Amino acid sequence: MDLAIGGEEGKVRIFDVTRSTGAGKTPLRSVRASQTSVRCVEFSSCGKMLYSMASDGMLKQWDIADTGTKPVVEFAAHKDAIRASAISVPNNTLVITGGYDHKVKLWDSRCATEGPSVEMDAGAPVESVVFLNSEHLIATAAGAVVRIWDIAAGGRLLMSLQQHHKTVTSLCLGKKGDVLLSGGIDRRVNVFRLIDFSLLHSMSMAAPVLSLAMSPDDETMAVGIGQLLAIHRREPEAKAMVSAQEVNKRTMIRTAAPRVHVQEAVKSRESIEITAKSTDQHRLSKIDSLLKGYQHSSAVRKMFQSYYFHTKKEEVVAWLRVIIHRGAIHRAISGQGNDVLVNLLRFLHLQMFRGSHFDVLRHVVDAFFEVYANEELHPKVAKLALGLKTVVGKELVVQNQLSQTIGALESIMNAARTSSLHFEPPKDMSSLAKEGLRQLAERQSDPLGLFGEPTLGSLSLDLLDNKANSQIAV
Repeated sequence: MDLAIGGEEGKVRIFDVTRSTGAGKTPLRSVRASQTSVRCVEFSSCGKMLYSMASDGMLKQWDIADTGTKPVVEFAAHKDAIRASAISVPNNTLVITGGYDHKVKLWDSRCATEGPSVEMDAGAPVESVVFLNSEHLIATAAGAVVRIWDIAAGGRLLMSLQQHHKTVTSLCLGKKGDVLLSGGIDRRVNVFRLIDFSLLHSMSMAAPVLSLAMSPDDETMAVGIGQLLAIHRREPEAKAMVSAQEVNKRTMIRTAAPRVHVQEAVKSRESIEITAKSTDQHRLSKIDSLLKGYQHSSAVRKMFQSYYFHTKKEEVVAWLRVIIHRGAIHRAISGQGNDVLVNLLRFLHLQMFRGSHFDVLRHVVDAFFEVYANEELHPKVAKLALGLKTVVGKELVVQNQLSQTIGALESIMNAARTSSLHFEPPKDMSSLAKEGLRQLAERQSDPLGLFGEPTLGSLSLDLLDNKANSQIAV
C-alpha cells in the first residue's frame, strides 16, 4: 500500500506503508512537483498514475513506474491555489479540482490542453470536493455552504446545504455510499442522507475541524482538529440480557451438589435442591455508569439537567475531577444545551471558591472559556459567563491584597524577632542606674534633643535627686 505526501517545499514523496516504520524511513520516490507548496495529491483508481496540485494553480500527472523527473501531463488548471481535488473511480482520467479562484473544474487528462470539460462557480474559495456514488454528481465545500452539482447536465446546481455557520473545510463520503459528512471550523460534523440530502445527525467537536475520513466498514471516523487527531468509533449494539428476576435467580445461585431427596413417614417423597445465597451487588449510579463507559458528554448533561448539582455537590465535583483527569473536559462541555450551560455556570458561581473545590472547578472554568470563547451564546448564558468572569476578577484582587498584607505582617514579625535576639538585659540594677544617669546628663546638655539618637530605658527613681525627678516628670 502506497502513501503520497505533498509539502510546503513543493516535493511529492511516495512511501510504502507496509514496510517497517521509523524516523529515517526512505520514500520510494521523490519528485519536485512545483516551486510552491503542494497541498493536494491523488492516486488514480488503477494505482498507476499520481496527480499533484500546487499553489501556483498547476496540475501535473505522474507515472509512478517512470523514474524520470518530468510529468506525463501538466497544465494550468486555476488562476489561484488549488486546495481540493478528487479522482473518478470508474474513469481514472477524470479529475475534479477546486481552487481559491472560486472555480470548480472537471478535467479529462487525455485532452486537458483543450480546457476543462465542465466549469462551475462556487462563489467562494473551494476547500473540498468529492464525487458522489452516481459519479455524475459532485459535492463542493466553499465558504459555509455545501453545494451539490450535476456535472452530467453541464454543472447545474441542484442543492445548497447551509447547516454550517462557518467555513466548511472537509467533505467525506461514507464507504457504503448512503451518507455525506462535512466538517468545518464551527466545530461541527454534519451527516447528510444522500437520498434526500436531509440532515441526519450533527456532532460537536472540541476544536475546529480541519479534515475527516471514514474507515472502509463505516465503523470508525478520524477527525483532524487543531493539532490533534480524534478517533470516533460507533457504539456496538447492546445485547439483550435476560433479567435475573425473570428466571428467579436474583437471590440464589445453583451449586453443583447432587439433588437431595427427603421422605418422612406417612408423607410423600420430596426433592430438594441445594442453593447458596448470592452476594449483594453494588449498583452504580447513572452517572457512574456513564463515566464507566467513557460517555463524558452524557454524564455532564445528566449532572446539570437533574437534581444532582443541587443536592450532591461533593459528588458532582468528584465526577468532574474524573473527567479532568482523563483529559476529556473540553469535549465533555462542548455542544451542550443552554439549560445545561446555565446550571453549570450557576454551580461554578456558588462552589468555585470553596477551599476543597477550587482546584477542580478552576479547570472547568478554563475549559468553558476556551471552548465557548468564539461562540455565539444565549443571552442568559452570556450574562452568567460575564458574571463569572467578574467574580473571578474580584477574587484575584482580594487575593492580591491578602498577599500584600501577609507580606507586611511577615516583615514586621521578622523585624521583631531580630530585635529580640539582639537585646541583652542588664546584669544588675546599679548598671541600669548608671546608664539612666548618663542619659539624663546628655539630656541636660541637649534639652531640645537635637543631637544624637533618642533611646528608651527604665530608671530607678530612688537613685535620682529631686531635680532629676522633676525633669523626668516634665
